[in-house]
Amino acid sequence: MVTFEKTIDLLQTIPENELETVYTFLQFIKFQEAHKNNDGKTSAFGIVHEYANPGLIPLEKEAFANAMAEKHAIT
Repeated sequence: MVTFEKTIDLLQTIPENELETVYTFLQFIKFQEAHKNNDGKTSAFGIVHEYANPGLIPLEKEAFANAMAEKHAIT
């Protein structure tokens, strides 16, 4: 029996409410494969660089301090 058939057989034994976890894991693996760099490794930068907003980089320096000031501000 090939691996695919064994996997299908195993999936059929898993309760429906637990299949969501398996599905999420498979999506994660597929996402990692799609974002591997040339040496076969997945880097965090390689995965998220497309979402970067260079205009916000100067604000990162004080982002935590600003968030804490806003969160704990006494009005």
